[in-house]
Order: sequence, then structure tokens, then C-alpha cells
Amino acid sequence: MTKSGDYFFLDQERVIFGREAGQVSASVAADSDADRVLVVSSRSLNRRLGATESLRKRLGNRLIDVFDNIAPHAPLDNVLQLTSLMAQEQPDLIVSIGGGSVIDTVKVATLAHAADAQSTDDIAALRVTVNDAGEQVTPFQPGSLLRQVAIPTTLSGAEFGIIGGAVDPKRQVKDIYTHPQMCSQSIIYDAELCRLTPNDLWVATGMRAVDHAIETILSVRATPFTDGPALHALRLFGRSLQAGDQMSLSVEAIQECQFAVWAATIGLMRTPYGASHGIGHQVGAVAGLQHGICSCVLLPAVLRYNKEASGERDAWIADALGAPGSSAAEAVLALIRRLGLPVNLKTAGAERKQFEQIAAGALPSYFVRNNPQPITEVSQVLEILEMAWKN
Repeated sequence: MTKSGDYFFLDQERVIFGREAGQVSASVAADSDADRVLVVSSRSLNRRLGATESLRKRLGNRLIDVFDNIAPHAPLDNVLQLTSLMAQEQPDLIVSIGGGSVIDTVKVATLAHAADAQSTDDIAALRVTVNDAGEQVTPFQPGSLLRQVAIPTTLSGAEFGIIGGAVDPKRQVKDIYTHPQMCSQSIIYDAELCRLTPNDLWVATGMRAVDHAIETILSVRATPFTDGPALHALRLFGRSLQAGDQMSLSVEAIQECQFAVWAATIGLMRTPYGASHGIGHQVGAVAGLQHGICSCVLLPAVLRYNKEASGERDAWIADALGAPGSSAAEAVLALIRRLGLPVNLKTAGAERKQFEQIAAGALPSYFVRNNPQPITEVSQVLEILEMAWKN
């Protein structure tokens, strides 16, 4: 039986690697004829670690400001602050430096800026919803957005995504926002810069990228084109993702992890992910866990839940992670344990009393609705959460 479907390519110009980020940023700004560049960074990279100094020097008069009021999971209050600054300063390019929270804050702010949003309620009205057929409904899709050049310092892969996540603190729900130009216009991979990233954050975000790869392979709309890069990403992570002293990691291992992220995101929002992402978004919003930790505690449980629907692909995943003969869930758990990361919700810091709220928020998710083993009831989400409680 032949398959039917489609796959679209991203509106991205290039990925640049192996060069110093500040120098490349200035070159990209010049190539883009950008005279008003806004830099967005995490507070620690900007104020404590000095990671923005090269950007300030190299961008020179093109730099108009540095915004660093970033919080985990991109709360709408912070998104609104950045949106207001964009309205005031009128940048023609944004250069972001940091991890997924930095990049996602910029993504959602660019959509809010295009909509002239004046409040968090205005921004929340732009979020993706899901109709009864499980299809995304996007209420606002302008012709273009202000573009972002990303300098990632973690392995989240947000730079490749045409979605951004942001938490609505009023509803305590993490919503998805999307636009074809939310992906970064250009991506700058500076492996040396990533030595500044705490290793626990490095490996946790690496597990987020592992989650991207695995839920691409198991997607209900996976294709041979997406299978190949996603499986190779798992091979690269299996040998190069390492716990320990980040400053002592070889630059080759750091760069290989960056290449793995690049490959792992081949299906990002083009082959819909499943319940690990969908439930994980709500675990992050309600329990306050990092994205990568959500993947650590949920992915093995979701893999067990999906095993029958996964068929031979379960073994593909285990083989790629260097564990032939085991299940995908066992192979992932072995990797998580090797990296010294939490393997269940209990040790990660979630509470069982939060399960009902998490499940209610997760069920309408586009990702949960597209899980390979169908999920149609809150009780099924609770079943996965109970498995994740005691992995």
C-alpha cells in the first residue's frame, strides 16, 4: 500500500558552524542590510558570563539594545515585555543567544508584534487550538514576521521550529504558537561558546532532542526522508552526549551534538510529535520542570504505551541508541541513567496531586491528539503519568 501526505521545507537561509558567533552575527546582519539589531539573551549569559560582549563589539552601531528578562517556558508576561520593546525600538533583525526559552520568547513576541498585541490576553488569543478532527487552528497568520538569527547554547532544537511555546500564567497552560517564519532565518553553531552552558542543562536539553528524534520516527506521518536523519541523530547522541565537566568536553563532541540536533529536528512540526511532547508541555507548565527533564521522565512511559503501535520502529530506536535486542523504552532509560538525569516524575519534583490538572491540559494538545496509540480520554493520559511516576 502506498502512502500519501506532504512535507514542507523551512524558510531558513543557512546553518553556519565552526566559527565565532559574534563575527558571524555581524556578517549576517550586514548581509541582511539590518541597521537596527536587537539582541535577546538569557540574563546569566548577558550579565554573568559575558557571552554577549562579542556581539556588542562586532555589531557596533547596528546594536540598539540587549533584552535579557527571560524566564523558563516563556511566560506571557515576559513575552509582552519583549513585544513592547520591539514596538518601541523597531528593530529590523533579532539576534538571540541562549536556549529554548530565549528562542521561544522571541518567536512568540514576533507574532505578538505583528498583531500589535497590547496585553497578555491579546497574545493568548493568537495561540493554536485543535478542532474536533485533530487539526491545528491558527487564528492569526500574517504574511511575514520579524526574523530571528539564533545562536543556540543548548540542544533544545528550538532554532529549527516553526512553533513556539509560551505559558499563560492565568490558565497555567503552555500554549503553542506557530508561523512559517518562526524558524530562525539563520543559525550559528559556535561549539566553543557552549562550554559556558552548565553540563546538567546541556545533557537535559540533549534528551529533549532525543525526544524530537524518537517522536519523529514514531510519528503518524513519518516518511523515509525523516526516518534517516532522526535515526542518525540518535546514533550521534548515543556516542557524543556526555555528562561531566562541560569545560573538559572535547569541542568535537560538542559539535557532534549540535549536528545531532540539526538532524533530530528534521520532522519538527512537519511530522507531528506524540504524547511525550504533548503531555510534557503541561508537566513543564504545571510542575515547573525543564523541557529536557520532561522528556526524561515521560518518554520511556510513552514508548511503553505506544509499543504495540510502534511495531518494528521500536527496535530501530533501540538499535540506533546502541542497545540491539532491548526495547526503545529500555534503551532510552539506559541513556538517561548514564547521563545522571531523573528517570521518573517523583524524583524530578512533580507531585501526584498535579496529575489531574496536567491531564486536562494535555488532552486537547495537537501532539496528544496525534499520538500513534490513540489517546481520547483523560484516563489514558493519567495512565501514562502513573507509568512515568515510577519508571
